[in-house]
Amino acid sequence: MKKFAVIGHPVAHSLSPTMHAANFRSLGYDATYEKFDVAPENLAAFVREKQREGYAGLNVTVPHKIAVIPLLDRTDESVARYGACNTLKFEPDGTIAGYNTDVIGFVTGLAAHGFSLAGKKVVIIGCGGAGSALAACTCYEGAAELKVADLRGAAVTALVEKLTALGLGTRVSGLNVLDGTASDAQKAVWGAAAEAADLIVNATPMGLHPGEPSALPPSCFHAGQFVLDIVPTKAFPPTAAAAVRAGATATDGLEFLVGQGAKSFEIWTGMTADRAAMLEAIRR
Repeated sequence: MKKFAVIGHPVAHSLSPTMHAANFRSLGYDATYEKFDVAPENLAAFVREKQREGYAGLNVTVPHKIAVIPLLDRTDESVARYGACNTLKFEPDGTIAGYNTDVIGFVTGLAAHGFSLAGKKVVIIGCGGAGSALAACTCYEGAAELKVADLRGAAVTALVEKLTALGLGTRVSGLNVLDGTASDAQKAVWGAAAEAADLIVNATPMGLHPGEPSALPPSCFHAGQFVLDIVPTKAFPPTAAAAVRAGATATDGLEFLVGQGAKSFEIWTGMTADRAAMLEAIRR
């Protein structure tokens, strides 16, 4: 029996075990998939422990997607290009290979709704591992303009410099940080910029916990926009819900989750994942 898992902090909300179990059943594949809450200071020791225990691979989620990179013996081009890693494969020779499949979930999810990034104006809220990778992908896919935001001003500055240096033709800029908190005033600043966007991406954890508000003010959303809220929760997340109420088209993080998870499975096994079974399981 093969063993897989997702690691993060927190990770109790993760639907990945449900999704992968459905895929295993559909394919008749003998495997288990668990979830482990791993504090940042324990990351390196935990990864090595799971390697020794015979795990075949791990998915990596917030906040470890960048911190895990120094543990890799080999990185796929996707990790080098997008600066984050969400999939580890423990190779038979004892090495660890890293991949980024978040961008697969991003591009295929948008395409499924008939949306192309080429020539579009994009705003991404959140410059962590996932947000940074999606921002780089936006440039590689030919967006006309990209604005990025985060409560950490240094992270915004570093990402803008990195993406501008790519020289891909996308106009990249950062949105102002007021006081480092997700206050109404801060959201208003970001919301004013988001009003002109064709695509808005919430790549923050805002919405993971019941009762949390939208990452942006509802007034910034309107018909003609596409909004992707990558928060993978059973309930439609608040940012996407606010967008729909304002007349925008929005999707949640479940399609995104399936896209990246299916690609991880295919990297681990060489088999084709049953994406329909995976999505049905977590929608249900």
